[in-house]
Amino acid sequence: MQLTYAPAQALMPRWSSDGKAILFFEAEANKRFKVYEVLREGGSPRQLMPDNPAPQADPNWSPDGGKIVFAGGSGGDPSSSIQILDLATHQISTLPGSQGMYSPRWSPDGRYIPALSPDATRLVVFDFQTRKWTELAKGSMGWLEWSKDGQYLQALDGSGTGAVIRVRLSDHKTERLVDLKNIATVGYYSQWFAVAPDDSPIMLRNAGTQDVYALDWEEP
Repeated sequence: MQLTYAPAQALMPRWSSDGKAILFFEAEANKRFKVYEVLREGGSPRQLMPDNPAPQADPNWSPDGGKIVFAGGSGGDPSSSIQILDLATHQISTLPGSQGMYSPRWSPDGRYIPALSPDATRLVVFDFQTRKWTELAKGSMGWLEWSKDGQYLQALDGSGTGAVIRVRLSDHKTERLVDLKNIATVGYYSQWFAVAPDDSPIMLRNAGTQDVYALDWEEP
């Protein structure tokens, strides 16, 4: 069933906890990102924050489905910060100290929100109990995903080594889970990554082919 239509491009879809709706953001040429919600049965997608001028990218549900966390795009956009929309009150708040950060992901227990630093060299996490940011790991990475028990963050290593890594929340230990050295990945941003219900990494592999031509050339 087709849920969205051109010319807008629907990116980073996320199921609601009750499985009734899908959250995503749209990218159109020369326009800011905007967050939408669409029902699984179809219908017109609903823009959630039409009056918010800030860039709205990479939205994620809170565990109870009552709030949405989102941010701007990558690249250290100074207008970007990590914001939270309360769906009941329609109020928007900003996480302190999140200027330029992106790629937020709400933890399964609702206590933490990790993000990537503006220069894309650090993985940090915000603790709602202490109201502080803590550095979890250094290095280029992206596509953050929580393990189902909330003890680990998985990500794609963006340093050029080609691997799926995970960082343990308790002691910040980093491990390499999967070597992607000889795997050609593909996706809207050249990659795509998610985690299955059993925490297995899911990626898109480029298995396409190209046409090959033979040409006989004769000199004049």
